[in-house]
Amino acid sequence: MARIVAGPGVSICNECVDLAASVSADTAGTTPEESARRRSRFRDRPAAEILALLPALSRSASRVDAELAGRVGRLRRQGTDWPTIAAAVETSAEAARRRFEPGAA
Repeated sequence: MARIVAGPGVSICNECVDLAASVSADTAGTTPEESARRRSRFRDRPAAEILALLPALSRSASRVDAELAGRVGRLRRQGTDWPTIAAAVETSAEAARRRFEPGAA
C-alpha cells in the first residue's frame, strides 16, 4: 500500500484516494432526493454491518489515542502546563492529567 498523502499522524493510501474519486464520480449530478435516500441507507445499517465495522474503528481510535498521548507527552516535556493542554482538548486540567500522565489513572 503506497502512502501518497501524509500529515501529522495521518496518511491516505492510493486505494483510498481512488475510492474517494470513484464515490465522487458516482454521486455527481445526484438529485437531493437520491442523496437523502443514500444517507438514510448509510445511517440505518443493520446491526451486523455496524458490528463488522467496529474492529477497524477500534483500531483507528487506538492509533489516534496513541498519537494524542504522544503529542501531550511532548508538550509536557517542553513545559506546557495541564490547564493549557486541557483547554486544547476541551476538558478539565485534572481530567487531562488523569488521561495522559503515566500512572495518574
